[in-house]
Amino acid sequence: MNKRPCSLFSICLLLSGCLVHRQGMYLSPTDSQSLPYHTIPLRSDSIKSAWYGGLVFSTGTANDQGKDWVRAGQANIYRSHNLGKAQAFYGANITMGTYGVLDFYNSHYTPGQPGFIGGGGQPIDSFYHIPADQYFFGTYGVSAGINGLKTLRNMEWRYLGFEFSLQKEFGDYYRFRESLPDTAANIIFKNNFTGIIGIYTESLWHNRWNTQYGLKFSLSMLLNPQGNYTKEDTYGIYPVSYFSTTFHITTKRSTGFMQFNFGTKASSFQIGMSYMIAR
Repeated sequence: MNKRPCSLFSICLLLSGCLVHRQGMYLSPTDSQSLPYHTIPLRSDSIKSAWYGGLVFSTGTANDQGKDWVRAGQANIYRSHNLGKAQAFYGANITMGTYGVLDFYNSHYTPGQPGFIGGGGQPIDSFYHIPADQYFFGTYGVSAGINGLKTLRNMEWRYLGFEFSLQKEFGDYYRFRESLPDTAANIIFKNNFTGIIGIYTESLWHNRWNTQYGLKFSLSMLLNPQGNYTKEDTYGIYPVSYFSTTFHITTKRSTGFMQFNFGTKASSFQIGMSYMIAR
C-alpha cells in the first residue's frame, strides 16, 4: 500500500469523477461462498447415512460496486444422515483462491454542502492509493446443517433448515487487510476467522428413473461482531448477509449443482459436484 501526497492532478481527477470509486470495503473473501450445496439422499432412497466428497468452483465480485473479483476452488468431505422426519450433514473443507484488487484512492473531506459555485466537502489530507494487485487466500473449516422433512408423493420438502460454517483464513489477502491503516478504506475486515449461520427451504422431485431434481433458497448472515471491522466515514453494512438460490441434479451416486449468491458488497456463482463415497 502506497501513501501518495495530495497533488493538483489528483484533486482534478477527484473533482472530475475520474477516480474508480470513493467507497473502499475489504471484507472476508469467502463471505458469500462459505455455504455451497451439500447432498443429502432422499428419504425414499432408504439410505440412512452416506459419505460424500465434493469439489466446488466459485467466481464472483466484491467491494463497493463489485469492483474487485474473487476466484476460488474448494474440496470438501462430509457425512449425511436421514433421521426419520429430519435430515442432517456435517463435514470439513479447504478453499484456495485469488482475490483481485482494483486501484483505489481515498481521501478525507471537510463537512460541507454542495453548491452551484464551490462549497461541498474539500480534501483535507493526503490521498491513500491502494494499487491494483492480486492476492492469494485460503480457508479451512467445518460446516453442518439440519432440516425438517415432509414427503408428498414423488416430492420431498425440506421445509425449514439451519446450516452454519466456521472458517479460518490464511494467505496474502488477509495479511494485506491486516497491514492497511484504519483510514485507508471505508471498511476493513481485520479478522481471519468467520462464522456464518443460515436458514433455508428446499424442494426435491424424482422421476421413474430415480433422477432427482432440487431447488433450494437460503438466507445466511455473518456472525462476526462489528468490532472485527474498522469503520471510516461510511454507511452501515450490518448485518452482513447473503441470499442464495441453488439448482441441483442427482443421478445414482453423483450430484451436480449451480448456486447463485447475492449479498452485502459481494456476489458469486458456484458450480460443483459431489460423489457418494460410501454408506
